[in-house]
Amino acid sequence: MDRRESIKSLLIGAAATSALFTAAGCGTETAEATTEAAADQYPFSGTRTKAELERDARFHATGPFFSDAERKTLDRLADIIIPADEQGPSASATGVTGFIDFMALDFPDFQLPLRAGLSWLSRESLQRFEQNEFTALTPEQQIAIVEDIAYLPEDPEEDPAPPVAFFHLLRQLVVCGYFTSKEGLEDLGYVGNRPNLWDGPPEEVLQKHGITGEEEWLAKCVDHDTRGEVAEWDEQGNLLN
Repeated sequence: MDRRESIKSLLIGAAATSALFTAAGCGTETAEATTEAAADQYPFSGTRTKAELERDARFHATGPFFSDAERKTLDRLADIIIPADEQGPSASATGVTGFIDFMALDFPDFQLPLRAGLSWLSRESLQRFEQNEFTALTPEQQIAIVEDIAYLPEDPEEDPAPPVAFFHLLRQLVVCGYFTSKEGLEDLGYVGNRPNLWDGPPEEVLQKHGITGEEEWLAKCVDHDTRGEVAEWDEQGNLLN
């Protein structure tokens, strides 16, 4: 199983990832103008509630949490976690860093471990390779540092070191952000709730239960040429079309 397949399994099966995103309480008393500003800025404003628009507006007003240098480092780390391959683009190409920035604003408890972890990376880069920017290191040097923090302790009751906890949180955010992006969903092969054609119960299933399809109903219900029409019923509850 390759790295991307392993990450898919982590996303689908790990309850820990979904547990990160339990709803957080937010105040709802915001000026009407703020809601209108959010509607102008947010591409999916038509699908969001007033409270959601107001919360988004506060995030937009706050601005990015991470600096440009931090975002550059996050881009590189995201691409180490999910690199580009024949199945899809790298994580950074799907806007994962923007997602992580949003999550840091939405969940303030993420801010300290993420920012402290990025600071640790800078110090570690300087101490090991005399470069205080992780992104200035060679790919081999970057991987050497990441390998030291990429694995949780074998004992599940043992608390991970702060750099390890940082990378674990980051990896969960990257995976969640990537596989909820358009490209990530395509990578998973997820099609969601899409209209489909249905020909009724299979004949072998009907026969197994001693049931036969009534031609009148089959003609009315299993006609793909009229599938967009709204059914009509008479006063006695009989299906007309």
